[in-house]
Amino acid sequence: MACLLSTNSQAKPLLRCYVSYAGSMQTIESQIVPDPYDVKTTDIGERFTFKAVMVGKEQQIDYIKLYAYFQTRRSDIPVHQATYRPPFKISSKESPLTPQNSVYAGDVERELQYRCTLQEVQQ
Repeated sequence: MACLLSTNSQAKPLLRCYVSYAGSMQTIESQIVPDPYDVKTTDIGERFTFKAVMVGKEQQIDYIKLYAYFQTRRSDIPVHQATYRPPFKISSKESPLTPQNSVYAGDVERELQYRCTLQEVQQ
């Protein structure tokens, strides 16, 4: 099942994630993409990377996936993956998609926190 937005052809869904680590917060915004492999990860304090993927076409969201990786000297290790499927609540106001999540990784259990919202925005 897919999710369609309002009839306004200029409106597009925007996925916005608020990601915090070690007292610093980053806002990561994602648009709809047809291929999830086109989305790059974002460095979070040189300890984690975060990737927010919203897959679909134009105004139709097929699914959303959120990934967190713990950075090590050799590679990034996946420590969290969440999948969201339609129906999605999307309006002109920012609406919660996820609750506040905490992800722990590493020898000293470093903590990454995030929450994500959806919003219909004019393009």
